[in-house]
Amino acid sequence: MGGLKRSCGIRVALATSLAIAVQACIMRPGQAAEAWPAAVQARYKLKYEGIGVGHIDFTSRTTGQTYTMSSSGEVSLMFGAIRWVGSSNVSGAIEGASVAPKSYAFDWQKNKKGGAIKMGFAGKKAVDLAVEPPAKTGPEIVPLTEQHKSGVLDPLSAIMALTRADAADPCDRRVAVFDGKQRFDIVFSFKRKTLIPAANSGGASSVGLVCRAVYAPIAGYKADSHAKAYAANRDAEVVLRRVPSTNLLIPHSVTIPTSWGTGSMVIDRVDVTSATAGQFALTE
Repeated sequence: MGGLKRSCGIRVALATSLAIAVQACIMRPGQAAEAWPAAVQARYKLKYEGIGVGHIDFTSRTTGQTYTMSSSGEVSLMFGAIRWVGSSNVSGAIEGASVAPKSYAFDWQKNKKGGAIKMGFAGKKAVDLAVEPPAKTGPEIVPLTEQHKSGVLDPLSAIMALTRADAADPCDRRVAVFDGKQRFDIVFSFKRKTLIPAANSGGASSVGLVCRAVYAPIAGYKADSHAKAYAANRDAEVVLRRVPSTNLLIPHSVTIPTSWGTGSMVIDRVDVTSATAGQFALTE
């Protein structure tokens, strides 16, 4: 049980990192930033070994050259013995094909313990950082310096970079992320294509792009065997799904196999309001 509790904590941290791959960012390849959807609401189901353990909700809105994104989620394991809830939000500016966060906040609670992270940004550098409880220090923690806080995105904004519209290959990505405690990269690479069955029996299957997603820790993390195992994991996958009759792509699922079991996030429903494609919905 102790191993499962610890693996749950690490998995939540990694899932938070990979959750940037499902933050309901939908784009038209080859289009400029103003083509990004005006509003997106999405729910993803969380599963552990195929059993439902929770959900994550996402909302994003763009107005002119600004964006806001928010998420909230809940995880319950071992018949409620381990319960995690969290929420986050970010606001920032759209600058051509990239984004520049201005403020980020994250609140969480695991059973009776909780915490919060708040950050401001100036030129893609994290400033005005407040972390409660304070980040751990010690010889086992890889030191975090001011340099590690520069040229980074928060976990929510990072999705805008991971699926930006100006690249030919959505699976060719490396994004620098700082979550308030850790500095890490998320690295995408092409793995294969897959068929995604239609939600109804009369519909046609669609082709999904399967991207390998690698967590590359850099600073602020505990350099133990668990961190090394997650960094060495080459089996985590993100499936990008094309919306029928459009050039839109949306993350369909995230799968994270580990030695303790497989965790996954799978699309439940996504509602999109787009100036170019109108209003539509996707389901699993």
